[in-house]
Amino acid sequence: MTATPTTQATTAPLGQEATTAGGAATTRALLRRAGRAGVTIVVALVVLGLLWQALLQVFDVSSFVGKSPLDVVQYLFSDTPPRGVRPASMSAEQARADSFGALGTTLLNALIGFVTGMVVATLVAIGFVLWKPVEFAFMPIALLLRSVPLVAMAPVLLLIFGQGKVGIAVIAAIVVLFPVLVNIVVGLNSASPQSLDLITVNGGSALTALVKVRIPSALPEFLAAMRISVPGAIVGSMLAEWLVGFAGMGGVLSGYKGSGNYGGVWTIVALAVIASIVLYELATILEAALLTRWGPDAGVSAG
Repeated sequence: MTATPTTQATTAPLGQEATTAGGAATTRALLRRAGRAGVTIVVALVVLGLLWQALLQVFDVSSFVGKSPLDVVQYLFSDTPPRGVRPASMSAEQARADSFGALGTTLLNALIGFVTGMVVATLVAIGFVLWKPVEFAFMPIALLLRSVPLVAMAPVLLLIFGQGKVGIAVIAAIVVLFPVLVNIVVGLNSASPQSLDLITVNGGSALTALVKVRIPSALPEFLAAMRISVPGAIVGSMLAEWLVGFAGMGGVLSGYKGSGNYGGVWTIVALAVIASIVLYELATILEAALLTRWGPDAGVSAG
């Protein structure tokens, strides 16, 4: 009679210790992943900077047109840059305001397009899985539309949806939609047949199988598609901005090119690349966190 309380008192702390240890291991794994992402960002920027400088030298690009990484830094932060790096009428403060303001506008447009594309792709993929004839009918059409160059399609889309944020978001969403759609469909269809049969045998519906089996199985593909679509959303937004006018990095880039502000052109390109790399690595950290918590190997700490 007295053994039971002792056993319970001993077992409870052991369970709590195991949970705490598992949580600590997960935290350490995520911190290591974040550290690797930080190192990757630094290494990528250094390598790209060196490659950038080397290509300018190898192809003997005129200093009037080709600006080096140092020129970009001077464009943004030097009050007295070398001649030709920045227009004499533009101060470093104005250069920073224009460049980082354009970056903020593009990131907002890309976020809207990214979220829209992810949501639409997920809903369409679920429709494909729940109603197979829909997939057979519309997947070839989706792939055909994906094969049309976005540069050719974008002006028509802007005419349909307007040249405001809606039109820009639609173009960014299309860039995101197709790779995400294909990846999610593959993930949903990769669910274990045995698990699906178990749901069916126990009277579960296709919707039940979707929620309990297919969606958890598709989580790795969903997150991988999300990660690779982040830079695409930025590119799609910049393309739309280029066609629309002078808003965002695409629009500012077009204006700088037209006015011969090549320091500004290279600065905008550099900011776009840096933003894409940083956001991609942030997406990898989010992916690792979600897979650690809900993925197929949840509870198994990463090395």
